[in-house]
Amino acid sequence: MLRLAVDVGGTFTDIVAHDAAAGRLAFGKVPSVPSDPGQGVLDAVAFMALQLGLSVPDLLARTELLVHGTTVATNTLAEGTGPRLGLITTRGFRDVLELREGTKAERYALRTPFPEALVPREHRIEVTERLRWDGSVVTPLDEADLREALARLRADDVESIVVGFLHAHANPAHEQRAVASIRAAGWAGPVVASHEVVRCRGEYPRISSAAVNAIVTPRLAAYLGDLESRLEAVGRRVPVMVVQSSGGLLPAQEAAGFGIGCVASGPAGGAAAAALLARLVGRPDAVGFDVGGTTTDISVIADGVPVERARSDTDAYAIAVPAIDIRVHAIGGGSIAAVDAGGLLQVGPRSSGAAPGPACFGRGGTRATVTDAALVLGLLSEDAPLGGRLRLSRSLAEAAVRRDVAEPLRLSVENAARAIHALAASRIAEGVRAATVGCGRDPRDMALLAFGGAGGLYIDHVATELEVGLAVAPRAASVLSAVGFLGAEARVDALRSLARPVDGFAPGELAGIVAEQEALLAAHLARAGYERDRIRFVRHLDCRYIRQTGTVGVPIDEVTGAATIAEGFARRYEALFGHRHADETCIVETCRIAAYGIDTPFAWPELPPTPPARARAMRRVYDGAWRDMPVFTLEDIAPGQRIAGPAILESSTTTIVLAAGREAQLDGWGSLRLAPLAAAQEAA
Repeated sequence: MLRLAVDVGGTFTDIVAHDAAAGRLAFGKVPSVPSDPGQGVLDAVAFMALQLGLSVPDLLARTELLVHGTTVATNTLAEGTGPRLGLITTRGFRDVLELREGTKAERYALRTPFPEALVPREHRIEVTERLRWDGSVVTPLDEADLREALARLRADDVESIVVGFLHAHANPAHEQRAVASIRAAGWAGPVVASHEVVRCRGEYPRISSAAVNAIVTPRLAAYLGDLESRLEAVGRRVPVMVVQSSGGLLPAQEAAGFGIGCVASGPAGGAAAAALLARLVGRPDAVGFDVGGTTTDISVIADGVPVERARSDTDAYAIAVPAIDIRVHAIGGGSIAAVDAGGLLQVGPRSSGAAPGPACFGRGGTRATVTDAALVLGLLSEDAPLGGRLRLSRSLAEAAVRRDVAEPLRLSVENAARAIHALAASRIAEGVRAATVGCGRDPRDMALLAFGGAGGLYIDHVATELEVGLAVAPRAASVLSAVGFLGAEARVDALRSLARPVDGFAPGELAGIVAEQEALLAAHLARAGYERDRIRFVRHLDCRYIRQTGTVGVPIDEVTGAATIAEGFARRYEALFGHRHADETCIVETCRIAAYGIDTPFAWPELPPTPPARARAMRRVYDGAWRDMPVFTLEDIAPGQRIAGPAILESSTTTIVLAAGREAQLDGWGSLRLAPLAAAQEAA
């Protein structure tokens, strides 16, 4: 039986097929269809069937699971194409979504307006009710107010309603009554209660998360239902698991009701794959960068696990659900190069996207892009179809680079392309530096992992600029996010706000709270087919000192006494900030638990021994002067074989550029390990 993984990106849709019994991994990519992402999935399945010598029905008949990373939720939020929302909230708190937490990302940019709130003010209706911080009732819910609010929202043709009351995380009774009354009044559209999305303290992140979920869920649910039907129409209904922002998986039926969990679905697969690769090469501390057609996604791996964040913020909204900490840098293969009004070269953030794409694609794109520059320099070839299917046009690339960059800067077309390529590489290095040095990590102590279709073009440059000793580029670099999907586990999360001193819990109370959450999570995974003996839990207490607002996550294997928890927090705090506050009270702010469904772990197939490969050709490449550079086919390189730079190593889906003074060695799993030539010789 096969497992398929499909990652829909902005430019390409990647697919990987894994046959565990045969130890075989096949992969490919097809152009995405932004107007119909499901068609991109079907095209990818058809491409894989052709590659494996099967019909589409036969391929699907042999498929036990399809794991899917999708940008539908992401795009819905970015494009503002969700349903028309209404908000019913506590009297006096109508403007929570607009006031946010009183600041913005660029707080000193005084002339920059705040973004529009997720729900327009005229659709935010107050009702009389009030709870204290501990959930006790001050003012009961006024049913007459609620009926009037619903009538106003009906009159405004609102399509989906969010119910968000103050302190509902501590006592959801008023929100539950409101939802029941709205349903009893005949409301047929979606109703989202904030406590059902996330039970965190703080009205803004909780209500914002509920609003985001209300925006993205209907379109995601429709997409997933349609995808399952279309797969059934061409073969059979295949079980589909959807990748969440946390890197975990949910069955499509579950994900369809929790769209907020999939806002960063695709990039999370790249981080999961980077963690898998880091463990494979024996370097548990690493930083990965995924260069796609539109963006570069950067993730940090610590102790073999992607670094997570409990909350994601933009100026427009907050999402208080766990997500892998991915820094998105607006540079990719489709990034447009242009000369600004001041005569300076700029690369990105605008992109040619999947349609029309770079000029060299010959699909109507006319603007010079990073991919066009690489083709002009000889780093890419007209003779090697991109993704195995798309032939590139050097003449179209040269025309675009000449018009947009060379002529305005009075450069030769080759030097203009070289400037574009160098600036793109430096932009990527800048992003990696911000994700590591900017967070107190030294990239020189980490492995550098490059993937995405264009990652190999820049890995040597970035490694050299950051003085990284070991850089790794897998053969499957262009589809590594999809490979990461195969190694992901089913996952559900629970969060409970506590906000109490660590010594303020009765004996056994905290352990009881943890056990209650774990029972709920186990029941959730049981519906997905995981019995209790196939579930593992990861527990964290988010703690802070009194009078502080930020928290520090403290992992706990089991709930112990107050003194042990306080000491664990103090040690973690001291490791991060270099000191501890011995006389300050430790506050347990939240309890976070992740439950994982245990499956047979994904095993990266080992390569069989083969004879060393020879360069298949020489290609003229420009690096200040035109030089001949050997070109190797990635699939022909033998495990253990060493190749000294300068050289180009390419396949139908990726190209890796090896600079002079550098050496690449292929390991037994198909990953190229790049290092300075002297260091590689010493290691041998």
